[in-house]
Amino acid sequence: MATRPDPELTAQVRPDGYLELFSRRTGKRHRCGPRGTTMWLALQRSGWQPESAADEIAVQLGVDPASVQCDIHAWLAHFREAGD
Repeated sequence: MATRPDPELTAQVRPDGYLELFSRRTGKRHRCGPRGTTMWLALQRSGWQPESAADEIAVQLGVDPASVQCDIHAWLAHFREAGD
């Protein structure tokens, strides 16, 4: 199932490689480390399909896609809760 970001959310990968997310709706800002940045970029490339993003990351890291899927779903849940 595709998960699309809030249209009021802006995302920028900083020169240091960290992703900065900013919600114009809530005024909240969040910086993601390399792991979060990797998940965001993979989600973006996969049309916001967590399973496809997990497959991409799993291939790059040589790990089980199911474990990456769990990480992605937990990461997305964190942001859903923060956005409420």
